[in-house]
Amino acid sequence: MRVEVWQVEELLRDKRIRIPAYQRPYKWSVRNVAQLIDDVQEFVEHGAYRLGTVILHEDEQGHLNVVDGQQRFITLVLIAAALADVGATQLPHQSLQSHTVAEFGLETTQQHLLENNAYIREVVGGWLPAERDRFSEFLLHSCEAVVLTLSNIDEAFQMFDSQNTRGKALYPTDLLKAFHIREMISDDVTDETKRRMVVLWEDIKPAEVSALFADYLFKIRLWGSGRAVPDIGMRASDIDMFKGVRQGDPDNEHNHWARPLLYAKNFTDDFQQENAALIRFGVMTPLEFPYQIDQPIINGETFFGLVAHYHRLGTEYGLFGRATKQDTPVEIAILDEHRNDTRYGLARNLFDCLLLMYVDRFGEGNLDAAARLFAQHAMSFRAQHYAVKRSMVNNYALGRDGRDGRGNLFRELRDSTRPRDVLRRSVSRPRKKVEVKQFSDFDRLVRKIWGTNNAAEDSQ
Repeated sequence: MRVEVWQVEELLRDKRIRIPAYQRPYKWSVRNVAQLIDDVQEFVEHGAYRLGTVILHEDEQGHLNVVDGQQRFITLVLIAAALADVGATQLPHQSLQSHTVAEFGLETTQQHLLENNAYIREVVGGWLPAERDRFSEFLLHSCEAVVLTLSNIDEAFQMFDSQNTRGKALYPTDLLKAFHIREMISDDVTDETKRRMVVLWEDIKPAEVSALFADYLFKIRLWGSGRAVPDIGMRASDIDMFKGVRQGDPDNEHNHWARPLLYAKNFTDDFQQENAALIRFGVMTPLEFPYQIDQPIINGETFFGLVAHYHRLGTEYGLFGRATKQDTPVEIAILDEHRNDTRYGLARNLFDCLLLMYVDRFGEGNLDAAARLFAQHAMSFRAQHYAVKRSMVNNYALGRDGRDGRGNLFRELRDSTRPRDVLRRSVSRPRKKVEVKQFSDFDRLVRKIWGTNNAAEDSQ
């Protein structure tokens, strides 16, 4: 690893620097750009400004691929180009115009490029010539970046992980994406496959990717193994849960736990290749890898397939909005009536996690009965508390609240081999207690989930 301090002008002049195809779209907003310009102006009086760190991977062709620092680098190119157009810098125009962005998420990238470029040119155009020259001189020659250059792609991404798990971190899902792209590079996956996998990711809204992991897969894995979900949710330090088998690892010969996963991947890959023409013409259905939420992850390509698989399932069953699947259990529709009511949020999340885990394990067998059980399980807890906190739901999910006494339903799901192993459980109809202040919608909620009790409506 080479560690050097580069002036901004050196960064912009170096023709070896590339934005690699696996990079995410350019997403800096006008607000981010304005903050960068303001920071530079503020430090003019101090004589120097350190912009941060840029991590580069030097490949076999001698290209310097930007692993970390892309957003800042592209913004600097835009600023320098605007300054060059008004004659405030001697930086060669051709060195700025030679830069290209990643083709994935081009629509997003183009939108931000256009908006930010317009803003930068408006700001620069409003300065007096002396102001432009002063800003340009300071930016190019007194603003610096620490540049880490590594020839090993694994080490470059490990450094990226380290940089972004300290200070102001990226979302955990951004770190996961970077890690599994690196794994595809290490596995010599074809460029076409890499493109397809990144497209799978970019086709999903960032908020839904984050929710898929933080609100569902992460919680299910923890609760299913009897562990509590941290109060602050999924952190960057938790992403190792979604890393696992490296296909080229020589230790796989001795890792017996990984063999079934690798056998399954090999079989599904061979099936796709041998029947590619029949699949393309619609004669045969593609064979998907048999994902399970609680199984180890195969790094790289299979991870991106996993994200697409569970996002599709979640969309069908209403995890990100109204359910798109026809004939879903009536309990989903009942809970959808309160989708925008924050009082139901934690209970609805508990229900969704249970339903997703059930469908993942058993498909749609006895799904109506399962949905009824899960709705009663989640809403029984909600109905009996005036207010619900995350820590309370955590204890309830783990069977530690002292009420149910029947243990952890997530663990039961994980350990069951037949739907009826889970469905033999029942949840008693909640009863009001005079000494406890109940949830304000207690009566209406109980009637919807358990049906009408003609005897006394549980008002005793």
